[in-house]
Amino acid sequence: MDERYALCTAFAAENHSVISTAQLESFGVTASLRRRWVERGLVRRVGGKAYVIVGSVDTWRRRLAIGLADLGEAAVVAGRSAAQLYGLDGFAGDHCEFLVRRTAKSRSTGGTVRSTTRSLTFRDIAVVDDLRCVRPERLILDGPIFGFSQSEIENAIDSAIRKRLVSEQRLRTRVVATHSQGVNGGRVLLDALVDSGGESRLERWLLRIVREVGLPRPTLQKVFRVGGRHVARVDALFGDRLIIEVEGHGTHSSRGQRQADEQRRTRLTLQGYVVLAFVYNDLRDRSEWVASCLFDALRLAA
Repeated sequence: MDERYALCTAFAAENHSVISTAQLESFGVTASLRRRWVERGLVRRVGGKAYVIVGSVDTWRRRLAIGLADLGEAAVVAGRSAAQLYGLDGFAGDHCEFLVRRTAKSRSTGGTVRSTTRSLTFRDIAVVDDLRCVRPERLILDGPIFGFSQSEIENAIDSAIRKRLVSEQRLRTRVVATHSQGVNGGRVLLDALVDSGGESRLERWLLRIVREVGLPRPTLQKVFRVGGRHVARVDALFGDRLIIEVEGHGTHSSRGQRQADEQRRTRLTLQGYVVLAFVYNDLRDRSEWVASCLFDALRLAA
């Protein structure tokens, strides 16, 4: 077997079994040799500039690698595909979405290709699962280019903040700048950021209620320590004494979890805090009642 084939298969093994025409040429594989390899069933052409090693498994990540091989160095995985690679909430499936610089907008591959006039530098790019990919901050900023819905943008923001993949303050600064520059989608991003900063949809709903009734924004995910010992982390703290907890349908449902929750709330109450808890249906369907409770509790905690 030609030594070049061994080199190419070893290289492709690190790239989801995909190798581009340019990469083959870098190993000294000429056009005629590529044709012979195809005829012998060693490689298979799967795109304009992409080949796969015969016998490799067709996976979603392999299709992303094929897209990058077709589009060249000017391309990165972006949009919903990037969100899925980072494990952001609400993104799944087999989307193949790519971003290229405007100079490469004529290039094509399977999936969705969008171009941008905004600079795409090494600070915007990372390698995830051996795939060249936009970083989470840039992923969010480019969401409107890929037609992200409001909920998709909110999910991307909330989960990226929760996973510590983005800085909320830096993201806010860039979104405000995007909006002020009149970039398409800047308004959608700005609206999505208004109630961000929590770690769940429930916290976003709580923040929206707080904003709409004119209350000051609470501190989120506040950690309490006594004598250097961790006592509790609460969802929201208003002022110095009012603690708000939010609970979804599937959280803290076991007996042990409920016991731990109530023990924590009891400890906080004994330390002088007012503790309220709101569940999914309260925050989704009873916003006026939640707001009324917040006003009453703030008076009690004053």
